[in-house]
Amino acid sequence: MAEQDNSPQHSQGFGPAEDADATRQGQHTVSNDAPTDVNNNASLARFQGLTAALAAEGGRQNSERRHIIADGLLKSSMGG
Repeated sequence: MAEQDNSPQHSQGFGPAEDADATRQGQHTVSNDAPTDVNNNASLARFQGLTAALAAEGGRQNSERRHIIADGLLKSSMGG
C-alpha cells in the first residue's frame, strides 16, 4: 500500500501551504546568524555568562596592574 502525502497542496492564492511556508520563512530572520533567546531563562543565562566573563576580565586586569605597581616598587627600593 502506497504512503499518503498529507501535506497541503500549494494553490494560486494564500492557502494552508503558503501560510506554512510564510511561517517557516518568518523564522529565518537574523536568528540564523545570531543567538535567539527563546524564553526568559535563555536571556538570563546569556546575561549571567556575560557578567561572569566581564568579572573575570576585570580580575585579570587588576592582577596585572598590581604586578606592574609591585615591579615598580621593587625596582625603586633596590635602587634600579
